Amino acid sequence: MTQEPVTGGLAFARQDDIVFTCGRLDGTVSLSGPLSEDCITLGLGLRIAPGSWHWLEPVADGSVGVFRPADEHDSLYRAGSLYAAVTLRQERLEQEAAGLDLVLDDRTLGATRFRAEKVGPRRLTELRDRFDRIHRGDPGDNGQCADLLRLLISQCARRPRVPAGQKPTKSHRRIVSLARAYIDANLHEPIRIEDIVAAANTSKRTLYRAFMEFMGEPPQVYVRRLRLHRIREDLASEAEAGCTIALIANQWGIAEPGRLSGWYRELFGELPSETVARRQRSADTPAAAGADGLARTAQKVGTMRID
Repeated sequence: MTQEPVTGGLAFARQDDIVFTCGRLDGTVSLSGPLSEDCITLGLGLRIAPGSWHWLEPVADGSVGVFRPADEHDSLYRAGSLYAAVTLRQERLEQEAAGLDLVLDDRTLGATRFRAEKVGPRRLTELRDRFDRIHRGDPGDNGQCADLLRLLISQCARRPRVPAGQKPTKSHRRIVSLARAYIDANLHEPIRIEDIVAAANTSKRTLYRAFMEFMGEPPQVYVRRLRLHRIREDLASEAEAGCTIALIANQWGIAEPGRLSGWYRELFGELPSETVARRQRSADTPAAAGADGLARTAQKVGTMRID
């Protein structure tokens, strides 16, 4: 839509089954058609040039768009615009939301549209600067991708809620019991929400409701909490002293160090490295050294000949 050839850049990253995209436009570009035939796209206007529009409605910095699979996309962006987007399946989106203690089901997500609430200027400026650096040749550490996903989910999701005065039912007790048994038996393995639903013989919505009633948190948050406790137990154990924090965390299904540190500190009030340091200090105390000396003496006595 410009007289001169369009210039700019497109950056892509993939993490598992999630695709992250960031585009910088140095010309006026018109886009139409579906963004994906089978995935949801959440988009953020990081810097939107004046005169840009979507569905003939103006968009601005901080605008958040929800694009459903196969829905028509119709827009015009002016030169100087910068956007970022996340594309993933709805099931994965719900899982990621649950990991943030949020609910983003079909009803909460709503139809294809731009949401009324915009991202605040402070968070927008920080994220925009990080994606600008990518287009200047600095690839970053992919932390901006995780931050983008969390931000978009927080803009679209809601907090879990349980109807006031609702009493737990027998069926919900059974669901939570079956789900917890499955989780406990498979904590070392990847656990999808669909696997828990199948093990509890229920629906996704009922599973969430049952967990909120009995556990006070969504099932994926419950899984994470259990894993963090197992990690803490191993970090504090002399038997695991030869293992790194990353190795222990991986064994319990948490592979992102940045997320581990944040979740761990939120739950226990300290970093994983501080747990390890306390265990090491405990092993080096005089009491521990004295116990080692007694053990060595006992070994000598046990091998002494008595004539």
